[in-house]
Amino acid sequence: MTRSARPAPARRRTVLVALTAVVAAGLLTGCTESTSAAAPATPQPSATTRAWDHAPGERIVVIGDSITAGHGLTPEQAWPSLLARTERWQLTNFSCDGAGVVAEGDADECASAYPTLVRRAVDERPQVVFIQASSNDLGEDDAVVKSQTDQLVAEVHRLLPAARVVGLSAIWNEQAPPAQLAKISHAMHRAARKDGGTYVDIGDPLRGHADWMQSDDVHPTARGQRAIEASVIESFARDRLRF
Repeated sequence: MTRSARPAPARRRTVLVALTAVVAAGLLTGCTESTSAAAPATPQPSATTRAWDHAPGERIVVIGDSITAGHGLTPEQAWPSLLARTERWQLTNFSCDGAGVVAEGDADECASAYPTLVRRAVDERPQVVFIQASSNDLGEDDAVVKSQTDQLVAEVHRLLPAARVVGLSAIWNEQAPPAQLAKISHAMHRAARKDGGTYVDIGDPLRGHADWMQSDDVHPTARGQRAIEASVIESFARDRLRF
């Protein structure tokens, strides 16, 4: 998420997550992807998390913005990395500061929108791809966001026919989100469902918690990232997500 966007990274065609989930060892400040095999989980999962398929050992990629990348924190503190360690995923995070489905990432970072990040993910041969809708697309024409989100998801299926795609809703800060953010998330929802995939609404995990935000009021602190991880787990359980 950029300051201007305030607030603020053999396939079974049954699942689609917009985000390809994600870093175990490398913060994307810019488009420097990070890859690692996550360490075995030590915490005992709660009964709630058992409602979804954890798929330990899966190769997972995440496409997202600076929040998904863990901007301002260490790579291990970003919510995808936290979840990867718990679930023992092999993750690569291609999230990029300033990037969205339409918006290009910061010039000194990846200078790319999501479609380019997806093409970079092909060599990882992921089994699951998470794509997170982004507030970086605020201010873009709604019709353009809708059209390009459809194209993005179709491109993932074309380039990674064996992968399952899961689309995720966009994340805002501690305040009430602007109306257009719901449209951006809905575009991801529509694109994922349209092609027989999966979409997960992870809610507003940061809302009402100014103390979970960094000083820029755009990016979450380590505590905020943990709250996002908890919300993702709860949402996966609620929807009984299957990889």
